[in-house]
Amino acid sequence: MKSLIDIYKKSPETSGLTDKQLKIFQAAITLFAKKGYKDTSTKEIAHEAGVSEGSLFKRFNNKEELLLSILKPLSRVILPEVMTEFSEVALKTEYPTLQDFINVILRNRLEFFVENIDVIRIFVDEFIYDENIRQDMIAEIPYDYMKNINDSFDHLKNNGLLVDWTNVEIFRFIFSTIFGYLAQHYFLFKSPNWDENEEVGHLVTFLVNGLTPSGSNN
Repeated sequence: MKSLIDIYKKSPETSGLTDKQLKIFQAAITLFAKKGYKDTSTKEIAHEAGVSEGSLFKRFNNKEELLLSILKPLSRVILPEVMTEFSEVALKTEYPTLQDFINVILRNRLEFFVENIDVIRIFVDEFIYDENIRQDMIAEIPYDYMKNINDSFDHLKNNGLLVDWTNVEIFRFIFSTIFGYLAQHYFLFKSPNWDENEEVGHLVTFLVNGLTPSGSNN
């Protein structure tokens, strides 16, 4: 899977960035993720990028425009593209067990989020506090992605592998568990001494146990 920076290079807001402007863009991502958008100045961004503050304003009129250049492609193109890719590759596959299904979802998504954690952290912060960004994100979720998720859940239910809850509830259970894991290790606390493979294995076990129908041998 491509990194977000590679995808940004093709987005209207950030295509054609010079090497100097790309340094500014990457510095903004680093500082917004570390300090927060409101607590980061354009002077600090320029210093982090090793350029003059005037260089920043040659491409981005102000700090807000720089933030939107990070968030707009994410909500309009990148996350829907990632979700669509995931639905096409993973969710149309037949899974013999719930364990196999959860394993693919969890490991595939965690890999993407961890590789791009700074951008995701910025997006989550603004998603929580900015109503417009939140509504844009919801509106951009591809229909095919949600249809494939529903079809996969229904198929697993029909085979007796998944609890008979609503698909929205199942999705929320999976998402909240994954987000809680990411928040603990990457958003809220630094966790240098933890066994990632072991914890991901525990996440899979937790989700499988919680989503397996009563009396099932899955």
